[in-house]
Amino acid sequence: MPERARRKTRLQDALARDDLLAKAREALHLGPLCDHCLGRLVAQIDTGLDNAARGQALRRALAGPPPPETCSLCDNLFDAIPTWVVRAEKALEGWEFRTLAVASHADPRIAAREAALWDRVGGDLAEPFKQAFNRLLGIALCNAVGCETLLTRPDVLVVADHASGEVALRVEPLRAAGRYRKLVRGIPQCRWQGWPTSVQQIIGNPVCRAAGGEDHLFHGCGREDTDVRCLGERPFVVEVVRPRRRSLDWQALAAAINGTGSVEVLDLAPCQRSNVARLKGLRPEKTYRALVRLAEAVPPAALERLGGLVGEVEQQTPVRVLRRRADLPRRRRIHSVEWRRTDDRTLELTVRTQAGTYVKELISGDGGRTRPSVAGILGVAAECAELDVVAIHLDG
Repeated sequence: MPERARRKTRLQDALARDDLLAKAREALHLGPLCDHCLGRLVAQIDTGLDNAARGQALRRALAGPPPPETCSLCDNLFDAIPTWVVRAEKALEGWEFRTLAVASHADPRIAAREAALWDRVGGDLAEPFKQAFNRLLGIALCNAVGCETLLTRPDVLVVADHASGEVALRVEPLRAAGRYRKLVRGIPQCRWQGWPTSVQQIIGNPVCRAAGGEDHLFHGCGREDTDVRCLGERPFVVEVVRPRRRSLDWQALAAAINGTGSVEVLDLAPCQRSNVARLKGLRPEKTYRALVRLAEAVPPAALERLGGLVGEVEQQTPVRVLRRRADLPRRRRIHSVEWRRTDDRTLELTVRTQAGTYVKELISGDGGRTRPSVAGILGVAAECAELDVVAIHLDG
């Protein structure tokens, strides 16, 4: 019989089947079973009933013995659901959550007895004891604490250990998204040994404290070098590990962060885990403004050749990052170039580039590893004295 048809079959009709009664009779012959475990043998029939009701109906149909004081299969695990609720409520004290789910570590002795029973009588209609326990404890616990069940990424996953009787919590991180501007130089994006602070710490520390978390992680849509300002708005997600509180005053947190004068955040608000994957998938074009120092003066007419930067450039991994990046060639596109001469040996250069372009090397040439470059086109050594990200083009 197809599964869908089995689930719609009324148990009273199914009890007319000799094979079903024989299955239940043999199971009781092998050892006394509680109503939950007896009913679990036919859990896929009549989904309008719970397992205990199925077990009671089977016992009546068989004129079988009353439920035993101790179930030979589950050791009264299901009768102890109220006790597990109390344990879980105690474990949840001090944690803010709106949704939860229940998981468990199965007692291997119960699992072995269940497998042996199913080998004898068949388990094609049965529900595993671990699945039934998780479902029943989840319903009872949500009713007790007044929250909703969410099986995928709940705020808290309550994990019951059947053998030890202990309850542990797996707490979903609290995530918040926004956009940041780094207003000063000399700050790395993420925590870095030897640096007193970072964009991550300036944003993440107050959020983590407010949430009562243990630590925080930071995800940015790309990153700027430590000595580069980001005046454009860079999307980010901050994750708080094991947060005790989730209802935060996000406007107050943004104001505190902005009050540092070094980093500014915009539209700080809670977000979902999926935001991290979307963030990592973004490859927006960026506009940079660079202060370029030339080794010697060049005539104004020579600067017109800088238009030759527009188009495709070839970049070998810069020497300055070879210790942490593979030495590989890459092609990147320069979409536009503008320049303004500030003195005989200084230019203000504005370029719009494909994501992943090394702009400092676009200026210096990196000893010929980037072609074309400002230095190569002008025929004089050039260096990037200052660099700012002035726009991140999320709209294409």
